[in-house]
Amino acid sequence: MPDHIPFIRIFISSPGDVNDERKIALEVIEQLPYRPTFREKVAFRVIAWDKPGAGTPMRATLTPQDAINKGLPTPAECDIVVVLFWSRMGTPLTHDGKSYLSGTHWELLNALEAKRSETVIYRRTDDPPFKLSDPDFDKLHGQYKTVKAFFASDLFYEADGTIKRGINMYKTPDDFRRAFEIDLEVLVLDILKRADSHPPEPDVKDDDNISTIRAVTWDAAKSPFPGLRAFTEADADIFFGRGYETDALIRQLMGSRVVAVVGASGSGKSSLVGAGLIPRLRANAIPGSKDWRIARFTPGEAPFEQLYAALLEVFPHLKPNPLEARRIKQNFIADLREAPETLVEVCTAGLEGAPVWAETLLFVDQFEELFTLASKADAQAFAVLLEAISHCDRVRVVVTMRADFYHRAVEYPQLAELLRTGSFPLAIPKRDALRQMIERPAERAGLTFDHALADRILDDTGDEPGNLALMAYALDELYKLDDDNLLTHSEYEQLGGVSGAIGTRAESVFAALGVDDSIMQQVFHALVEVDERGTATRRRAQFQPDALAENVRKLINAFTTARLLVTNAVGMTPASSDNSKMAVVEVAHEAILRSWPRLAAWIEDTQDDLRLLRQVHNAAQEWDEKGRPAYLLWPQERLTLVYAMRERLKPELSDTERDFIEPEQARLLRELDSISTTHERRRDIGDRLAVIGDTRPGVGVKDGVPELLWLPVEVSPDPVMIQTNEVKIGPIVIPPFFIAQYQITYGQFQTFWDAPDGFDDAHWWEGMPDQYKKQEMNQQRTKITNAPRDSVSWYQSVAFARWLNHRLRGLELAHPSTGVLKVGANAEIRLPTEWEWQWVAQGGMQARAYPWGDWQEGFANTSEAGLSRTTAVGMYPHGRAECEARDLAGNLFDWCLNDKNKVDQISISSTEYKVLRGGSFVDLQYFAASSYRYSNDPSYRSSIYGLRLVVSAPMRL
Repeated sequence: MPDHIPFIRIFISSPGDVNDERKIALEVIEQLPYRPTFREKVAFRVIAWDKPGAGTPMRATLTPQDAINKGLPTPAECDIVVVLFWSRMGTPLTHDGKSYLSGTHWELLNALEAKRSETVIYRRTDDPPFKLSDPDFDKLHGQYKTVKAFFASDLFYEADGTIKRGINMYKTPDDFRRAFEIDLEVLVLDILKRADSHPPEPDVKDDDNISTIRAVTWDAAKSPFPGLRAFTEADADIFFGRGYETDALIRQLMGSRVVAVVGASGSGKSSLVGAGLIPRLRANAIPGSKDWRIARFTPGEAPFEQLYAALLEVFPHLKPNPLEARRIKQNFIADLREAPETLVEVCTAGLEGAPVWAETLLFVDQFEELFTLASKADAQAFAVLLEAISHCDRVRVVVTMRADFYHRAVEYPQLAELLRTGSFPLAIPKRDALRQMIERPAERAGLTFDHALADRILDDTGDEPGNLALMAYALDELYKLDDDNLLTHSEYEQLGGVSGAIGTRAESVFAALGVDDSIMQQVFHALVEVDERGTATRRRAQFQPDALAENVRKLINAFTTARLLVTNAVGMTPASSDNSKMAVVEVAHEAILRSWPRLAAWIEDTQDDLRLLRQVHNAAQEWDEKGRPAYLLWPQERLTLVYAMRERLKPELSDTERDFIEPEQARLLRELDSISTTHERRRDIGDRLAVIGDTRPGVGVKDGVPELLWLPVEVSPDPVMIQTNEVKIGPIVIPPFFIAQYQITYGQFQTFWDAPDGFDDAHWWEGMPDQYKKQEMNQQRTKITNAPRDSVSWYQSVAFARWLNHRLRGLELAHPSTGVLKVGANAEIRLPTEWEWQWVAQGGMQARAYPWGDWQEGFANTSEAGLSRTTAVGMYPHGRAECEARDLAGNLFDWCLNDKNKVDQISISSTEYKVLRGGSFVDLQYFAASSYRYSNDPSYRSSIYGLRLVVSAPMRL
């Protein structure tokens, strides 16, 4: 460090319409001491006679006499004088009896009269910043004409038109930046050549009119490169390369109340607004913007809640009493949805006491979350809100949105219209801008690059969308590796270059944890979602620290330390986090999703699952918000995919999401429990269950064998009399037995037909009349797998029972009254006798008229139902018997084992009529009575006949 660094005085003079350029001039001056050529060789005193608090619309300055009285240097006493003009001349001034067009005019003349000062004049040629509609148009236009006349005066031209004095023309503030950077360097170099004659600057205290600028030692703990995080307002001093875009964005915001910065992922949208636009607004880039209130938020899952929190942050005086906070918040959200214009009222109230030109700027970052995380209802309401803002005069909005979500935005008419006039497309930076992003922050930190390393980084970055984030991360990692302020090729190669830095870092952090891929997947499936086109995007997720597995917490902590994840928690451990507070975690930048090979491969392999998970989240939210209507629930075919996805990803689902993906079977069966469910609906439910898979026990097939649900039947130890409509049976002792809950279904009977040892096996037909052995099967009338098997004869029913008895030999059923019944020992599977059947139907000694009691409409599928066909088994749970057996009334008649005329006989070798019980869908309720006895030829295969089985004491056939 030299003993004496010369201070160069720079005087900045301008009217009040070039605030942007004044801020840029200061930025350029602030940067120069960090340039390698000037480091530790120069410092600056910047003098400006701006009068603080003079108002926003027209900048006022101290008069020359005021400045002299304060002891401030005049332009003539400074080394460099920078004079800026655009559309205003300023307020007329009288000094020492002479009249001047403005204070700026006097300052320029004072500088030109001095031998010491190097004076540079800049004039902006862009269209003036006022319109015909402005109420002060005449005044503003008069100022503009004065400026034009001034630059045509003899101060700049000889009488013959020869140019007397040079003027530096520029069109935009960024053009000024480029020109001034070059001009200032030339001027300072020239002054430094005369450094020996440049006296030491006396110690001057900074105030509102003087600023001292010198190189400050960089805090080595702070990287000059942001890595994966976006630049913020606090990073404005290291934000370079986007001057042109910032100028254009300011112009766009001046003309549009709602502006959408649209660009590819990783193009720097958030940084442009946060570190480019907002600091310029703070410097009054738009007249009055220095007094604006700026609220920043991301939509997340609840955009209106996020907006509410952001407004309270910038308007703390509006914070409600804690006792009323919840109600006021709910009312605020409800009001915005119903009447979006109320936001203007809230912002107006928040600006109370601020200057009349003050406005509220809403910065909505990651706007695509409105389509990926928020519900459709909230997205629609927010679109309406933005449309309302576009018509007000005290609120503006800037949103940043990924270009690949543009098509989602224009699905909303309000957004489509706003984007038509308010889109600000952000391209990836060009090479010269990227160079500034690399070299200028490095200069601030006193870093230098190996020869050609900066060019190598530029070459590796290229012009692919998203590579800007890769470059930023590589530079940040390079800074961490460095220990001598020289960034080298070997260090860069160690990282894996621009393309490999993120992946190298992520893989090394992951490997050090010593966990398997399932831990990585468990974390990232909550942080990643995939849209319909297969595009992976990040999403925020909430975790309860004390509910996480240790390895999951370790991964989140390690990746947060590596700045690959970001979280609001101070360490994801129960000891360091409030157990009652959820920790919010998100991926630092979407570049990780593409650049870490392990993660990218998993996303590629699971993108269909991740896409489906996002769809479940959105659909469940919409379903819940609309009152959980049945029409929004997904069919089983789609839910089956969800269950498979859930098994693979094992995601944490909310209660709402778990309710939403309840199996359709469960929903349908729950409908059956309501007596108000119509016959037609019961029919349709059964048909639907057949399509999607009827999983009820006792209805289907398992391992090629009917899976029956056997119900124990309580009997009387004493002989009983069974009263039918035709005969009395008894007194008779009924041994304990089991009955199948349902009639044999079509699907179950088909196993007998298809089995190698089934229908064609002669064993099952032994003792039957020859003409009925292997009796040809009739076609099923109702061909759904869970409907009862119809069109079956008594002989076929017996053959089926014999086959099943063989297949289930050894089955043991524990009866509550008498112990175990074992098939093949003390019990067999067969058709029920009619007394067994009626005992079940009438509820034993209760002697019910129908299985449920007295007749009630809606309890059975008889002709009164009007369906003219069977339903699936079990569609009338209200009509169940006491032992839970279903369909003992209606649907199909059940074949019974015994003969009609000789009740106590079972004549398998004859053609004696056999008993049928229970009625059918074509018969009136009378036929469905528990005591009604019907019969027919055992060979008859009617479409209203079916079968039900029991496990009971063996009967000799």
